[in-house]
Amino acid sequence: MQLHATALLALSLWAPAAMAGTIERLETAHANGRYTVSFEVVLDAPRGRVWQIMTDYERLPRVSKIITESRILKRTDANRHRVGVTLEACVLIFCKTVKRVVDIEARPQTEITVTDDPAFSNFSYAVERWRVAAEDARTRLNYTAELVPEFFIPPLIGPPVVKYFLRREIRLTALEVEALAKHE
Repeated sequence: MQLHATALLALSLWAPAAMAGTIERLETAHANGRYTVSFEVVLDAPRGRVWQIMTDYERLPRVSKIITESRILKRTDANRHRVGVTLEACVLIFCKTVKRVVDIEARPQTEITVTDDPAFSNFSYAVERWRVAAEDARTRLNYTAELVPEFFIPPLIGPPVVKYFLRREIRLTALEVEALAKHE
């Protein structure tokens, strides 16, 4: 999800066998305002289709309901883009609009690195890395991120609530990518 920005917690889930949209691992940590996140999910869709969907930066809102806008601001070459993304996330009664301007560098069909420009984002620091691997007819996504939000997340209730939110969003996004891969 481009709202990798909400990936802010600590939890580890292991599934005995890969199934469609299975979150095999989800780990998060928080220290001194910095959040680290990593997860692995296996999608029931071929890598080529997943890659097309993940790199269709103008159409990211179709992948996740929390992405309200995405647009290419600059294309350096086929594998490097500057993208503006707006996210609207609600957890319980708290809603937050998050603006991001990110530089995306893709190594075709294997890796995507996303780096926020802090001058135009709600993060003073954010670097995300996606690894995309084919597993027969499935795709394994491995995600890691370090994030420093410029907005307040309550320290006592924030991480547990965001953990629930993150788990739900990863699952919903995985299902949406699978559906798009099968029907487009």
